[in-house]
Amino acid sequence: MGLGRPARIALAYPSPYRVAMSSLGYQTIYRTLHEAGLCTHRAFLPDGWGRNALPWPRPPTTILTYEGRAPLSAHRVVALSVAYELELAGVVRLLEAAGIPPLARDRHERDPIVVAGGPLTFSNPYPLLPLVDVLVLGEAEHLVADLFDDLLRAPTRSSALAAAERCSHAVLGEVGAPYGADLPPVGKAPRAMLPARSAIVTSDTELADMFLVEPERGCSRPCTFCVMRRTTNGGMRLFSADEVLATIPEDARRVGLVGAAVTDHPQLEAIVHRIVEGGRGIGISSLRADRLTPSLLAALRRGGYRQITVASDGISERMRTLLDRRIREDHLRTAAERVAEAGFSGLKVYEMIGAPEETDDDVTELIEFARELASIVPLTLTFSTFVPKRNTPLDGAPFVGVAASRARLDRIRRALRGTVSIRPQSPKWAHVEYLLARAGSEGGHAAVAAVRAGGGYRAWCAAFEGLPPGTRPLRYGDEEAWARRKGLAALRVPARLRKTPRRSEGRSAAVDTS
Repeated sequence: MGLGRPARIALAYPSPYRVAMSSLGYQTIYRTLHEAGLCTHRAFLPDGWGRNALPWPRPPTTILTYEGRAPLSAHRVVALSVAYELELAGVVRLLEAAGIPPLARDRHERDPIVVAGGPLTFSNPYPLLPLVDVLVLGEAEHLVADLFDDLLRAPTRSSALAAAERCSHAVLGEVGAPYGADLPPVGKAPRAMLPARSAIVTSDTELADMFLVEPERGCSRPCTFCVMRRTTNGGMRLFSADEVLATIPEDARRVGLVGAAVTDHPQLEAIVHRIVEGGRGIGISSLRADRLTPSLLAALRRGGYRQITVASDGISERMRTLLDRRIREDHLRTAAERVAEAGFSGLKVYEMIGAPEETDDDVTELIEFARELASIVPLTLTFSTFVPKRNTPLDGAPFVGVAASRARLDRIRRALRGTVSIRPQSPKWAHVEYLLARAGSEGGHAAVAAVRAGGGYRAWCAAFEGLPPGTRPLRYGDEEAWARRKGLAALRVPARLRKTPRRSEGRSAAVDTS
């Protein structure tokens, strides 16, 4: 797409190529712009720049677009897709390396207009505001073509920003005092523009050689820690098996089904069986332990799966109930038995340490139950540290702390050594994610300071010291009151606990010969 044609739009991703091209949202916006006749080239962080603690400043590097090999700074519009908080470091690095002032207030007429959107806008996009000229909130398939056309047609930078301000789901970035107002509502794409699907298939991604398609959007589940829950943007939208299968090119060798709750799709087994029966490999972004039927597992095995991954999240039955996760021990036990019977090499379970009200007794229960599961099937536990997110019922909950998280992980590791494979994510970077997740627009200034100070954990902590705490109220207070009236087991945070606030792209979807 766009080869040999001049482009005034660069669609950039604040992580390296293999991460960016695994993002269905990024690919969808790229395809949408081209279908609207707006030639767009891609840009990425250089390989090796995606690590959180990348030393900075780096030697001078010109960020060039993938298709046109043109400097990022030469484009009229630079659009950024940002998935989560820690990618803010990549945003700062990308802009600075491209010679674009990272703060919007420092840009002038000849600088590109920096537009950002992506999954982060469903949670807390406030720290993005100092870094962007325009922030687009929520789903953007139906917005970007008209918005970018207006930006390109405007004769001056100020008139372009005035045009952007008229977009119903967009807001201008921070150029003066810290942004303290509420943000506009998030956008919701019309069904006619869905399901989302790949623009390009490439082997050099986290999801190698997969054509990605979204059989559902949103979720019908009430998990209290999750941003993409049943109340987010209208809940779950389903696409029929025929709609999903019609998007898949004839020459696609592997198909990835992507979404927040793919295994809740009522036609999932039919979709998977038809893909596999066509001789294709299969991948699914989210598998629930209570949905793993023998028939589905058999199809996944034929489609190339070697290990099955599910999420427990809460580390005990009590914690899963408090988190409204609705996955029980018997679901996980049955999943382990079926995975073993189907001949898979093992079971991986995602766990979340440090949720509010978690105790040492919950850790003991996890250890005992993990030993039981490991006696059934080879077991891997992957741990993240709980980060409370805005626009969830747990907004305002405390962070467990790096030391406490490490202590619990060390206890689990010692107890399960030689029995279970343990793969923890860094509690330090969960702490940085927490700082950004609760910040206002001052968080964007902290991100610039942290990156310029070297980008390590200590630099981030120093950048946030002295910043005022966030003061925005919980967004789900009414929902919590409703849950209390209905007697539902939703976790409510007591007020005393709340802290104030590569060139290997194939031909299945498009051809790249640059």
